[in-house]
Amino acid sequence: MKRLLVPALLCSPVAMAAADLDMANKIRHEGFHQSQVMHTLEHLTDNIGPRLTASPQMVKANHWTLKQLQDWGLKNGQLHPFEFGRGWSSESASITLAGPRQQSLHGIPVAWTPGTNGVVNGEVMMFDVNTVADLAQYAGKLKGKILLMGEDLKIEPPKTVIFERLSAKTLGDLKDYEPGARASYQSFMTNALRDSRMQSYKFNKALSAFLEKEQVAGVIYRSSRQGGLVRVFGKSHKQGETFPVPAIIIEQEDYSLLTRMLDRKEQPKLDLDIKARFHDDDMKSYNTIAEIPGTDKNAEVVMVGGHLDSWHASDGAVDNGAGVAVAMEAVRILSKLNVKPKRTIRIALWSGEEQGLYGSRAYVDEFFATRPEPKDPAEKALPRYLWSSPGWPIQPKAAYDKLSVYFNMDNGSGRFRGIYTEGNIAAKPMLSDWFGPYGDLSTGTISPLSTGGTDHESFDDVGLPGFQFIQDPLDYSTRLHHTHIDSIDHVIEDDLKQASVIMAGFLFEAAMADKKLPRKPMPTAPSEVQQQRLDLETEKERRTRELEGKKALETKVVY
Repeated sequence: MKRLLVPALLCSPVAMAAADLDMANKIRHEGFHQSQVMHTLEHLTDNIGPRLTASPQMVKANHWTLKQLQDWGLKNGQLHPFEFGRGWSSESASITLAGPRQQSLHGIPVAWTPGTNGVVNGEVMMFDVNTVADLAQYAGKLKGKILLMGEDLKIEPPKTVIFERLSAKTLGDLKDYEPGARASYQSFMTNALRDSRMQSYKFNKALSAFLEKEQVAGVIYRSSRQGGLVRVFGKSHKQGETFPVPAIIIEQEDYSLLTRMLDRKEQPKLDLDIKARFHDDDMKSYNTIAEIPGTDKNAEVVMVGGHLDSWHASDGAVDNGAGVAVAMEAVRILSKLNVKPKRTIRIALWSGEEQGLYGSRAYVDEFFATRPEPKDPAEKALPRYLWSSPGWPIQPKAAYDKLSVYFNMDNGSGRFRGIYTEGNIAAKPMLSDWFGPYGDLSTGTISPLSTGGTDHESFDDVGLPGFQFIQDPLDYSTRLHHTHIDSIDHVIEDDLKQASVIMAGFLFEAAMADKKLPRKPMPTAPSEVQQQRLDLETEKERRTRELEGKKALETKVVY
């Protein structure tokens, strides 16, 4: 067995013996010299395109990925259903300044909002409201108007580094645990923040009803990115909660033009034409599932995944076509090598991640563990992030003890530099070993820190090992995340090959290891002492918010 030379800091000679170096050689050859990762990504982006959850293109992506995995030899393929809501798609949208001069503006519809049923022409009006009480002043004044949703902000000179790879110092800092950090399963949603979000939720419901009653022609939102980037979002996908009027997000620069015209008393007029439709034939959405069966009797399971859904502004190449392509390439490599793993290797391509981890949460709830839902029907009807508690105790299911680990990729298309352990220090030795054969490809940083915002959270939140890799940020957050330029042009092929090879190596080692990956203690509800501290922090946050509100009102007082 030929041994690879790797940095001594990554693994000891004893640890090196734990890695299957012959298999690592085979994985590297297939992943670097016979790669199909870009071919897979090209199909997802150029052929299928945007994959908004429950849209026809997302359904197409579900069926194509399932067939592709089956063609590669994976077994037990299925589309796993879960409750979601309405589908939505938009064929085209245009917004044109019709007066006092003519100019084509750049905008993209807000997801899950209606079309215009032809060209709508209307005067632009500023609509800057923050409370239900503020709505009254506009009663009877909005019919046929196109509203700017809030005052413009000054466009500041950009200071952000657009494209970045992680430095040695940054990676070194990631190795240090923060004693004051919250538990990985603990929600960032404090009671005080939940109160604030609840106020916003109630206000938005009142706003929707008011805009419909006033027969508004359309609303315009300002992109959260400058430099011509349009960053999109969506309204509610739940049946019975549909936003009632056409809505579009436009460039900051175009938004500023309209506000300056209003400031100068030059009445801008717009032509708005949005072709959009809802798809209500199926209120479910689907995860794509397939596997390489394990050889052990009643085999345990190793999982890999990423979210297949994207936003509608672009082809979703880095968020998260890249993660999907890497996960698919990893299992393709192992299937091509005809591996016979002890544990089943299962791939899951999630839907509904962008709206709140819907697909992965539904899968974990159905097969691994559940948490009690609110008993109050009114609270249960609220979005999950507004529930007063995550639900205790966690109730494991039969498959809970059979899962060894879940690996996720969803931080853009940057290469793997290490892995976050979500505070699971017991997993560090095994993970370090598995980086060993790839020490010339990655620093193999093992971080005790937690990272959030993607599907591994659904596993970690119920005490299962769920990990996200540390990736070079590139320009993921600065330019591509949820914007209209998230295309394959911004993907670096060599980074995806590197990630695919390491992912395949980790899946193989996890599937062949003598033992499952170690777990942290089962998450539990805060102790009485902890809860007292949390309640005190909540009260302080509430008082701070009230004081800030009073100060804001005082600045508006005219003497």
